[in-house]
Amino acid sequence: MKYVGIDLHTNCFTCCFLDTAGKKEIKTFGLNEKDLSFFFEEVDSSSTYVLIEATINSFAFEKVIREHVKEVPVANTFELKQISFTNKKTDKVDAYKLARILKAQLMSGEEQIHPVVVPPQHIQELRALFTTYRLLRKQVGAIKNRIHSLLKQNLKPFTKEYIFGRKSRKEIRSVCKDSPAVDFQLNFLFDHLEDLEDRVTAIKKKIKEEGRFYLKEIDILTSMKGISVFTAIAIIADIISVKRFPNSKRFASYLRSTPKVESSNEKTIIKSTNKAGRKVAITLLSQALNHYRDASPTVKRWHDRLRRYKKPGIVRMGVCRRMITEVYQMLKKEEYHYFRDKENHRKKMDEYLSFLINLGMYCDDTARSA
Repeated sequence: MKYVGIDLHTNCFTCCFLDTAGKKEIKTFGLNEKDLSFFFEEVDSSSTYVLIEATINSFAFEKVIREHVKEVPVANTFELKQISFTNKKTDKVDAYKLARILKAQLMSGEEQIHPVVVPPQHIQELRALFTTYRLLRKQVGAIKNRIHSLLKQNLKPFTKEYIFGRKSRKEIRSVCKDSPAVDFQLNFLFDHLEDLEDRVTAIKKKIKEEGRFYLKEIDILTSMKGISVFTAIAIIADIISVKRFPNSKRFASYLRSTPKVESSNEKTIIKSTNKAGRKVAITLLSQALNHYRDASPTVKRWHDRLRRYKKPGIVRMGVCRRMITEVYQMLKKEEYHYFRDKENHRKKMDEYLSFLINLGMYCDDTARSA
């Protein structure tokens, strides 16, 4: 039996080979076809276990080596903080610690680390699209803030709603004609902003195209007031499948809506929310909380009662957690939301199906289970 800890980088990886007797050997390989072939000669598909830490290229690396080893779990970075708690931190030390953790887990039968789920290729592509979408949205926000700042500096106290309204942009572009430098910056930034907005629209369109394989889940999710097709696809990209989660608590924790709790003797401390899961879905869901709250009389009464003695941020997160719990039950039971607005739901799905039909991407066998 051989246990291998791998410290993975963008152009190479350092391996620590441990056997059952505790003998170790450390080697470094390049991420190229020649060095990978040397690595494959060192491992065996029937007796070699490999542990790597989750990083930017972990999933691609796992895909390359999975057929050459018996098992290759990808460890959650948040569960491996012990690696950084040392006076000596090198690639060899990190690889050795990973190998020791793997060996201890397999020999004792007691779980030391909980491996992350390696998503299917299509989910990985969806997640990459959402990452680019979030990057573009941040750039849009930065450009808008700079335009607003320029106008305030020159005593033009317009509201953001007016500055960036489609009908008023032409006027805003020309309000500083008396200052050539400011006029140049305004028009330059507006050109850049409109180009970014076009790119955001294009990537949203691509995401909706890729969501066509999950029509069943999208249909269920959009039955909840406030969840658009785009948000439904974000939820699917984050969770992969609801079957991964044994209960709604695990589901809510993965979507970053559950606080960490520290308890000792009679003292209990509620801390910030768990940061170990995905965050795209909760970012979009938090923008729909008012729609969700107002659609359900029960949630509305609960929210109004809670806000009398809780801080607004805590109340908001509580509503978000309740919303996510209902999302879990909907997907688990494959049922529409109890307070579904049939007309609103039908409109969302009709628009999405029309979008797919116009692109020639919809047919009866398009939908499949995630």
